[in-house]
Amino acid sequence: MSGAQPEGRLVHLGIGNFARAHTQLATQRAGGWSVVAFTGRSAAMAEALTAQDGRYGLIVRGPEDDEAEVIDVIEAVHPAFEVEELVALLADPLTAVVTLTITEKGYTAGSDPAVSVPARLAAGLRARREAGVDEPLALVSCDNLTGNGEVLREAVLAAADEETRAWAADHVDVISTMVDRITPAADAGAAELVRERTGLDDTVPVVTEPFSEWVIEDAFRGRRPEWEKAGAQLVADVGVHELRKLRLLNGAHTLMAYAGQVAGCERVDEAIAHPEVRALVEALWSEARSTLPLPGDELDAYTAALEERFRNPRLADHLIRIAADGTVKLPVRALPVIAERGGPAQVAAVAAWTAWVTDRVRGGHEVADPRAEDIAAAAAEGTEDRDRVVALLGLLGVGAGDPLVEAVLAEEPRLPRL
Repeated sequence: MSGAQPEGRLVHLGIGNFARAHTQLATQRAGGWSVVAFTGRSAAMAEALTAQDGRYGLIVRGPEDDEAEVIDVIEAVHPAFEVEELVALLADPLTAVVTLTITEKGYTAGSDPAVSVPARLAAGLRARREAGVDEPLALVSCDNLTGNGEVLREAVLAAADEETRAWAADHVDVISTMVDRITPAADAGAAELVRERTGLDDTVPVVTEPFSEWVIEDAFRGRRPEWEKAGAQLVADVGVHELRKLRLLNGAHTLMAYAGQVAGCERVDEAIAHPEVRALVEALWSEARSTLPLPGDELDAYTAALEERFRNPRLADHLIRIAADGTVKLPVRALPVIAERGGPAQVAAVAAWTAWVTDRVRGGHEVADPRAEDIAAAAAEGTEDRDRVVALLGLLGVGAGDPLVEAVLAEEPRLPRL
């Protein structure tokens, strides 16, 4: 990034495809801010973006055509293990905002900054306190967690020392947000399209959909980018917006990821076009809607927009990507709705997961999940299906005597199969 002295610096943790299609685009359109980013676990993205001076191509893939532009808001990119660099940046008064897209599994508290993002942030806050910086620092979670700001707050404070915890009350704002933009892996022709449309030789282009939504809790005491210029909504309470997205979009995605693959589908557009999978999605939406305190016409418009997004054949969002991390996603997407009102479609989402991971393990394939080894052991548990289902649901925090066990056992044989 070049130009005049920035109004502030934003540090971003987890510079994957979603962040580059969503938060970084919004920060560029806000104007006046520089971004220093850190990768998740791998250094590969840092190496690729550094070689391109932080620039990358963003392809918006509509049903009929593509649009491409170059995003150049990123000043520098570091691998996650450069913890000292992150701590120094957080101690710098120019840094006023930290955004995070580290996925649900990244919020595990811990005391070791080498492996724990909350511990890294706690170390940075301590350095900021010791440097005597008075301006509040905003920590902005952009992950699919209910109350993501509060989850982040608790994890960071748990990793902080007593003095820093006391200091944080007056110097740290922890902001909840709801983010929404489907961002599949880039296809083989994406780099050539960026080159043709923009002239940039890009090894890490991003492909996304036309739809984008960002709802942000309006609780900043310090500086922040003018994200409103990019269409973001600043609201007093994000909760109902994130619940709507979590239970309707993310819930449907999770159901399709497992039930769709069990039925022989590979992509989202194929899954939503499969009559039996589509029927499950519609039933899931009906169940989830009854838990949302929003007007019916608003929910009608939202689910209609979701179906249009899912049916976009040019987006080609692969179900295997969405299926990752089921032990983290299902407890926040399906289980709360089951606890509130039950519902066969929510049970079907869980049953589709138990069936899918079992098929994967028995087929000799790995499951992308932080508990992959436990899943492999559970999927091979005992000689009876009940033993296997009990072991798998135990990984979701469901007890052996929970009625969900029998419901999943009954639902598995009813799933649409290839």
